Amino acid sequence: MKRMKRIMALMLAAIMMMAMSVTAFAAEGATGTHTLTVNVKSTEPAQDLKGQTINLYKLFDVTESKSGETTNYAYTVNNTYKDALASVLKIGETSKDEEFVKAVADQEATIQQFANDFTAKALTDNLGATKTSGKITESKTSYEFTGLDAGYYLVYVTGGKEIQSSLVTVDADTNTVNLKTEAPSITKTADKETVSIGQVVKYTVTGSIPDTTGYAEYVYKIHDELSTGLDFVNDAAGTALEEGATTVTVAVAFGEGSTDASTAPTTATLDSTNKKKMSLDLSEWVRANQTNKGKEFTVTYYAKVNKDAVVTEKNNAKLEYGNNPTDTTTTTPSEAKTPTYPLDILKTKKDSNVKLAGAKFSLYTSEADAKNGTNPIKVTGKNGNYVVDSNSTTTEFESVENIEGKGYNLRVNGLAEGTYYLVETKAPDGYNKLTAPVVIKITKSTDTDVNNWTISKDGTVETDKIIDIANSTGSLLPSTGGRGAIAFAVIAALLVFGVAVSFIRDKRKEA
Repeated sequence: MKRMKRIMALMLAAIMMMAMSVTAFAAEGATGTHTLTVNVKSTEPAQDLKGQTINLYKLFDVTESKSGETTNYAYTVNNTYKDALASVLKIGETSKDEEFVKAVADQEATIQQFANDFTAKALTDNLGATKTSGKITESKTSYEFTGLDAGYYLVYVTGGKEIQSSLVTVDADTNTVNLKTEAPSITKTADKETVSIGQVVKYTVTGSIPDTTGYAEYVYKIHDELSTGLDFVNDAAGTALEEGATTVTVAVAFGEGSTDASTAPTTATLDSTNKKKMSLDLSEWVRANQTNKGKEFTVTYYAKVNKDAVVTEKNNAKLEYGNNPTDTTTTTPSEAKTPTYPLDILKTKKDSNVKLAGAKFSLYTSEADAKNGTNPIKVTGKNGNYVVDSNSTTTEFESVENIEGKGYNLRVNGLAEGTYYLVETKAPDGYNKLTAPVVIKITKSTDTDVNNWTISKDGTVETDKIIDIANSTGSLLPSTGGRGAIAFAVIAALLVFGVAVSFIRDKRKEA
């Protein structure tokens, strides 16, 4: 019996020593500071952290111990977030640490939802972050936090299209967490790839309802700026804005057969000093549509191509967003390119570099019209420079002797991609008119550089983008009763006169 008591005492002592050694090891594991690297997962379109803020919330302190190859973790709830955790986990605020730990462990199947729910609670209650990156001003796909105490952290990137948080235990020198976050963005498209002057272009900006959970304020504004060759109009018919207008008509809609968007604004505000700039404030509308967060919507509006349009015609829309009205983020502009093209003609004397003035042309969009002289393209202009103008009554354009600094002496600007038929209606004085239409084909660029467009004449590409048109001239054609006949008549008359004179002389001698 005494031996048994002695054995039990030795075993108890051994157990206490092991417990003490474990405790000492755990305390040792909690010392020092650590690094956490937050990465943005690759998404399409590519995302980075510029303009966003990463907040860390340390939900639990953590200590660890090792038993052979096994690592044991002990968690203690962080009092800063205890009430919020209790609310999200639906347990009592006075629950013990192990009850909080168990409640989180029980969320394993829905751990992402728990992370998102806690984030929403922290934002709604305006709970301060344990550590924050502040607004990131550079384009980067990762951010490194240093000097972190060991703990169980919630990582949240603000300003995303939806709440997307991650949970990670920081307990080693280097830790990594990957976040799939997508910042609000928009894309702008046009219903035409190339345009002619006078056409109306329909623009569509596509965005999605951001998650504004927990934000007392949220800014969501679309800014659009047209280029010189475009003017805002109110509809597809090209109804011009009234004199002194301060707004332009827009239409906001969700996908076909989807949610009603009738509460959205129907006008955008024009800039007071530049009527080619407009701003559409959807801040209150997106906050009121949180049941549709993540859902795509479109904004459509119209612009008309004016006489100043060029090949490099492009315009852009950008999104301003953020939960702090005094410190918002503006996205990279989304561009829509709508090039228009010139027809440059070099009118010369055949087999020479002599430029010819006074040649007149008309342009058609079909071979039948070119042959019949019907439906010519209308233009306005003078001195060799013309632009397409559907409101004009002029259908001819005329070459000049020279346009300073140009390799052509006649230009018609404002044509869309396509095939055209150029008819010479009058040749310069003393030159022969062309007998058949010249087939002109304009082809848009096949890459991102709009200047890589081409133009061809009768199937041959003009590498300098100038159409060469030559006129011929020559001597008069032979005709009956010409100069030869007159000469013979004169000679005959002289001969007759000579014979007559000789006859008279002979008569006088005889007398």
